[in-house]
Amino acid sequence: MNILIVDDNRAKIFPIIRGMVALNVPRENIHTAETASDARFKLRTESYDLLILDLCLPEVLEDDPSLDVVKQLIEDLHGPEEELIKPKLIVGFSAFESYIAEIQSLQACGSMVFHRYDEKTDDWLKGILNCVQYMLDLQAGTTGEAESVDLCIITALYSPECTAILDLPWEWGDWELLDQSTQIRRGSFNSGRKTYSVVVAHSLRMGMVAATILATKLIAMCKPRFIVMPGICAGVPKKTNYGDVLLANPSWDYQCGKRLSNDDGSQFYIAPHQIHVTEAIEARVLQLSRTEGLLAKIKADWRGEKPDTELRLLSGPVGCGSAVLADYTIVEDIIETQQRTLLGIEMEIYGVYSAANSAPEPKPIFFAVKSVCDHADNQKNDTYQKYAAYTSARVVKEFFERFMPEF
Repeated sequence: MNILIVDDNRAKIFPIIRGMVALNVPRENIHTAETASDARFKLRTESYDLLILDLCLPEVLEDDPSLDVVKQLIEDLHGPEEELIKPKLIVGFSAFESYIAEIQSLQACGSMVFHRYDEKTDDWLKGILNCVQYMLDLQAGTTGEAESVDLCIITALYSPECTAILDLPWEWGDWELLDQSTQIRRGSFNSGRKTYSVVVAHSLRMGMVAATILATKLIAMCKPRFIVMPGICAGVPKKTNYGDVLLANPSWDYQCGKRLSNDDGSQFYIAPHQIHVTEAIEARVLQLSRTEGLLAKIKADWRGEKPDTELRLLSGPVGCGSAVLADYTIVEDIIETQQRTLLGIEMEIYGVYSAANSAPEPKPIFFAVKSVCDHADNQKNDTYQKYAAYTSARVVKEFFERFMPEF
């Protein structure tokens, strides 16, 4: 197996090389480049199974490192001319979450996987070496079939949604590859007298399409008993407060329908397909909402910025669309024409529900609990995103640690 490491910081290159050699990758099969131009030269002349790529590089040694340089390199790797030989797997890493998010937004990023570099821990190194081990197993034909799990958790974003789940004390392992484009972390939690298995994964992009693909893949490969989506959403003002946790029941695509032109102009005719969670799930969520002191303690345990309002756990309609909303007139239109009891708006839940609802038997039990971080208007900001992700994650924790033996 041939590997190319592209980074201008040898303090990161050296431990990666040592880790690969410990995995029995021959040293002569590990190549390095410190600039984008050097990487291009090697990618023209050599075929690599794995490319490990810092997301901020200089074009040549005397230049300053730049994210734009890496974006161009990735575009070139996926260009129509095929001047560069595309590796089987590309692993990008950076200390900056904004860099990872910007590369993920590229159409050309394809099946890349990402790790966040942090000099205070070696989690980034373990994640990269797990990718190396996956490729070695793939080459040897020993990847095998993934074991079934009790719970799959899927989030739309790494931060703040997936990180809020990883803050739960659920014995999380290192990042590992489920396939060549999907990373998971495995954990476990106790409920009653038993220990249950859990995996968490996040999409590379927001939206129904990415969520549906990831949910379908996790259901097929992990065969979970439950698939659950926590996270953040927009709430309807006067019905919801910042941080309130919403059980999406039902969820539907509020943009699904037909647009026709007539004498009155263009008109949109909605054709909603609503998917509900089971009554067993809703009953237990409502039981949590009425547990004395529980939600007050969840709020009190948060050490960051939080609203003055009381934390609530609500069940009701949450619509799903393909765009981030900062225009409340659209929400008003949904309330008027589709669902007068609407509680929230978000971008992924209907995709997850559809994947689970359409899965072969035995279908996983599914639900989503997202927390309100804004009200889909021109006052939209990030102030309560971390708090909302935290309250959602804590509700997931309380649900499964209390009720898992009942299913």
